[in-house]
Amino acid sequence: MKNNIEEISSTRRKITVSFDEKEVAQERQDTFKDFLKNSKIQGFRPGKAPAELVEKTYAKAIQEATERVLTQKALQELNGIKDLDIYSVVSLEGKDVDGGKSFEFVADVYPDFELPADLKTEVELPEPKATDEEVKNGLNYYLNQRASYNEVDRAVEKGDFVRLSYNGKVDGSDISQIAPELAMFGKQASTWEEAGSENAPGVSGIVQGIIGMKKGEKKTLSHEFPAEFENKALAGKKAEYDVEIFEVREKKLPEINEEFLKPFEVKTKEELEDKIRKDIEREKNTNNEVMKRQHAVEQLMAKVKIDVPESALEEEKQMILEDMMMRFMSSGASRADIEKNKELLYESASKDADMRAKMRVFLNRVAKANNLKVENEDMSRMVWQEAMRMRIKPDDLLRQLRKDSAKVNRMRSDALIQKAINFIAEKAEVKLKQEK
Repeated sequence: MKNNIEEISSTRRKITVSFDEKEVAQERQDTFKDFLKNSKIQGFRPGKAPAELVEKTYAKAIQEATERVLTQKALQELNGIKDLDIYSVVSLEGKDVDGGKSFEFVADVYPDFELPADLKTEVELPEPKATDEEVKNGLNYYLNQRASYNEVDRAVEKGDFVRLSYNGKVDGSDISQIAPELAMFGKQASTWEEAGSENAPGVSGIVQGIIGMKKGEKKTLSHEFPAEFENKALAGKKAEYDVEIFEVREKKLPEINEEFLKPFEVKTKEELEDKIRKDIEREKNTNNEVMKRQHAVEQLMAKVKIDVPESALEEEKQMILEDMMMRFMSSGASRADIEKNKELLYESASKDADMRAKMRVFLNRVAKANNLKVENEDMSRMVWQEAMRMRIKPDDLLRQLRKDSAKVNRMRSDALIQKAINFIAEKAEVKLKQEK
């Protein structure tokens, strides 16, 4: 048995593993002996049938079994080639050659690059302290959650919630016809708006213009679409909206009393604010940890040039698409919606896939260079995380994994990548930005 390696690209090789005529004949003979020993042919005791009859009866099976043995040995030879760091086998083709057998593998290999001499990094992160404004906003969030909305018979004031209808036109044409995919900017038979809100996602001309109107009143309000608006037919245009008010409700915030504070397990407003402050700072610390890991890895990757294996790029692209589709489906999108946005989804996945593939290749090299290994507890953590992502029970996922070795290998690879990220993050020096 011998092998030959041809370079197709910096990350792709063609490897030919060859068996000569004598080796193939020997493997077939060994396989035939196994069949002869274990054959069951009517009229003969097991293993006692004449060789000629066994040969005739099991000729095809013997040939297939010999092929399997040779293929397995070729794979072992492939995996045993020194300095051939295989990412994945792309294709395999077997050929008969002058009584012998050759197997041509096309395989993607990890690119050859040098890691930075030092994996230490310096990462600047925001101060994880909660500002008084953030605490105030947090308190207002809880107050608004428990607000009451009482119908009033007066003109609309800023902060009121108003039920209304509207239909918009641009240059005399209905927006609902010009941009049917943007229903919010076209026509609504009944919807709620917060009067005067500066952060309203809808038509600001309506949100601001309804102040001063009353229940039952109709009015035409103007709205100017910005020049950079997503729909080119509406960008920079002035729209006219026919608006009718159906209902006006005044928002009333609750008192901060014992009843309000009880669910938070505090007794005073000050204790609640302290709790909010700690929650904000806990979240900021969590975000900082994520940013530290991300920035540290990105800093190191910027120091090396990495050629990405084609199969690694395609693998990441498919993973991103699957995640996108899962999010689409969970948000209520239909298969028709996904099909309609297929090209956009694919374009977005392609952009992210290159960076993710480079990161996976880089972190794999870090793991190997530092002898990082995946332990049982690493896999257990990965199974739990994946189960949470898929919104299924860990035991149900384990049952799936018993039938899907490819997914197990992917999760093992993900666990190793996580260990490499942790390894880099532990070496990062953090500097906090000082507040101005």
